[in-house]
Amino acid sequence: MTRTNLAKGAFGLSAIVLVFVCGVLVGHFRLFPYRFIAGGIDALARIYGERETLLRIRPAELLQPARYPGSGVTRLNKDEAEPGLTLLSSVFDGGNEVRLIRLDGTVVRRWPVRFFDIFKDVSHVSPDDVPTSEWNVTTHGAVALPDGSIVFNFEYLGTAKLDRCGAVQWTLARTTNHSLERTADGRFWTINEVYRQHESPFPLLHAPFSEQLAMQLSADGKVIRDISAPGLFFKNDLAALLFSNGLRGTDVPSEDLTHLNDVEELSAAMAPRFPAFAAGDLLLSMRNLNLLMVIDPNTERVKWQQTGPWIAQHDPDFQPNGTISVFSNNDDRTRTGSILGGSRIMEVDPATGRTSVRYGGTAEQTMFSSRRGDHQYLDHGHVLIDESESGRVFEVNQQDAIVWEFINRYDSSRVGIVMGATRYREDYFTVRDWSCR
Repeated sequence: MTRTNLAKGAFGLSAIVLVFVCGVLVGHFRLFPYRFIAGGIDALARIYGERETLLRIRPAELLQPARYPGSGVTRLNKDEAEPGLTLLSSVFDGGNEVRLIRLDGTVVRRWPVRFFDIFKDVSHVSPDDVPTSEWNVTTHGAVALPDGSIVFNFEYLGTAKLDRCGAVQWTLARTTNHSLERTADGRFWTINEVYRQHESPFPLLHAPFSEQLAMQLSADGKVIRDISAPGLFFKNDLAALLFSNGLRGTDVPSEDLTHLNDVEELSAAMAPRFPAFAAGDLLLSMRNLNLLMVIDPNTERVKWQQTGPWIAQHDPDFQPNGTISVFSNNDDRTRTGSILGGSRIMEVDPATGRTSVRYGGTAEQTMFSSRRGDHQYLDHGHVLIDESESGRVFEVNQQDAIVWEFINRYDSSRVGIVMGATRYREDYFTVRDWSCR
């Protein structure tokens, strides 16, 4: 090899080493042009991850591998199943829909919910979070009203009300998400998220981080007030709980310390069962802390809080027996919950802290949803369970036998994620004719 070739080889090797070292320094210290490179890589990763959705092959982000056989209503014990109509939020016939079905699976009413048809202006959504397609938008939190209208959240994209025939009644341009609960006076509680990118209202929390807020809405979709989830910890001298994992500031990958995912108001009818609380108090669920909390929304004073034994929980509810029930996801990073034994419905007595399992956690009562999931105690002691990530909704009686089951089959190997399920008595509705002409 000539000296010229050796010099060229040495120069080329030096250039490669220099580029490598510069790359390491740029990445480690986040120097220019780190932000542009990282943004480009994130954009390419997002496009690749959503390729099936973008090409309209299938709504991949709304699907999961099937774990149970069958399609539609696969079990029905007509003598035992609680009568009524079930409101489901999921992907049906390739699109995002809210549906009201009978026990036999026949559809009473369907609302195709298309984000870009309902929200013409999306300026309230960060450019990075604007959906690339209707196929990667989910509804999370839906309520049916007696007149047949529905109110629901587009996950992190806004809240809307549609009438019985699908006409838009109002919209709320906020990054609302997860829970949507209607109170006895016709108002709503939901969750809003504010991304604090540059400034923080809390001395111990450093931007950037996501701040969840419990938000109260009027019947016509106007914001009445909101309550900061992180703020509750500082106001009640509970910062130790907020940083119980030993981290400070927002030193977590998700920049999401609390992940508030449910807000429920204690009704006047239920309040006598909870002597330590008062009508109007709020029950909150903070998934990333495995924490349930009851607060006075007027003073923001914490009246009760308990961490676990539920893990990554959703949908706590006040119950007439003086307990609080909750869907414990028991997320163990496996597909079937094989390490922790799957998800379960748990109850806790807030007066004593004692807990029990209402359903799940055994080989005979297997179920698992690593995320999402909800439940509803029905009139005769039955429980309706939304095993969300498995595309399955089922009802168990007091003896824990399954008396109704629905599988939202998408194709031979996949199911549509069920984002919510609620059973309504037929006499709840004032509607007698559901047809739309």
